[in-house]
Amino acid sequence: MTKKLSFAQILLIASILGIAAGFIGGNRVMIIKPLGDLFVRLLFMIVPGLVFFSIASSFANISDVRKLKKWAGKVVGWFVLTTLIGTFIGILAGFIWKPGTGLVIEGQKIEQINKLTVNTFLDWIPSNALGAITEGNVIQIVIFAVISGLIIVLLENGKDKTVLKDILNAGMTLFVTIAKYIMYYAPIGVFALMAVSISTFKSTLVSEMFRFITAYTIGFVIHITLMYFIVFWLITRLNVFTFTKKIFPALITAFTTCSSAATLPVTLRCMKEVGVSDELSNFGIPLGVTFNMDSMAIEIPLYIMLGMYAVGTNPTIIDLLQFVFLGVLFSIGCAGVPGGGLAIATILIQAFNLPTQIVAWIAAIFAYLDVTGTAINVWGDMVCTTIVAKSEDLLDMNHL
Repeated sequence: MTKKLSFAQILLIASILGIAAGFIGGNRVMIIKPLGDLFVRLLFMIVPGLVFFSIASSFANISDVRKLKKWAGKVVGWFVLTTLIGTFIGILAGFIWKPGTGLVIEGQKIEQINKLTVNTFLDWIPSNALGAITEGNVIQIVIFAVISGLIIVLLENGKDKTVLKDILNAGMTLFVTIAKYIMYYAPIGVFALMAVSISTFKSTLVSEMFRFITAYTIGFVIHITLMYFIVFWLITRLNVFTFTKKIFPALITAFTTCSSAATLPVTLRCMKEVGVSDELSNFGIPLGVTFNMDSMAIEIPLYIMLGMYAVGTNPTIIDLLQFVFLGVLFSIGCAGVPGGGLAIATILIQAFNLPTQIVAWIAAIFAYLDVTGTAINVWGDMVCTTIVAKSEDLLDMNHL
């Protein structure tokens, strides 16, 4: 009985074949460059709609949280806090390891703002919402999506609110489905992009991606140590090793399936083993699956900084603010998007006018990002939910 290859494994194989083709074929592989360009264009095609509907629907669909008990706000608050910390750790890792500095991509212009003014923030607000979407201004689309989602939250329950939520959910379904079918072409596109990139940069690209992996790995180790061990112990005074042992089945399942949703039944069972009340875990864990992606918060600054360093640009203070903003919003709003890091990397490329080759570079290490990232996300969901359970006396201490 043969086991079906996962999407990440297929991309890894395509990347390896592309690397081999790039080294062997040299400049001759430029003939397949249009195959890679087509993949990037298809991704760019769905960016505006995917960003708007994913973020707007995510905010609109948490409107029922207002009706839940006081601990609901605490769960969301901890999700946001761990995401913020993850973003700052990603930024720090990017500054220390500077992935992409060994690459030289000429002819790429990045407009940067070096001075913080009122106009800096005003430029984030779209003067024409439809114009922002048609022009692909990602920052403005995100702002409009957040406002739209929050306004729906504030509406009184009724037909209009239901219709608006249905429209956003339908739009999300449409663009996620389009993204799903684009991902069927991803192996071909990634093969072509990787072959062309290797023919251009040779072994330098391999070493720079190893630098990216190092920054990401040390970043998530710091995040786990700080948030899932130290902060968890300081607040709950629970034995972190006993806790980790009890949730280990969920971590292994997440690591092997690369799916927080598929891991959900195991995660809930682990929460029962820990002693968290069913009422809280049945709310916090499913919400975390769609609302909390700590690994993505670490990855997002690294994606952007990889591209910036590759074109010889150093991030400014304004760039850092945007990293934090996008890190939180995309970690919250883009859960469940097919292709995960690839789709979000494409969105960020457009937002910062970065080189399109980054898509192939990320695809080459996507398998590693996927398995580790899913485990980190599930771990974060359980840590945050347990912290709230302890503070609200919803934790049976006899289990720990």
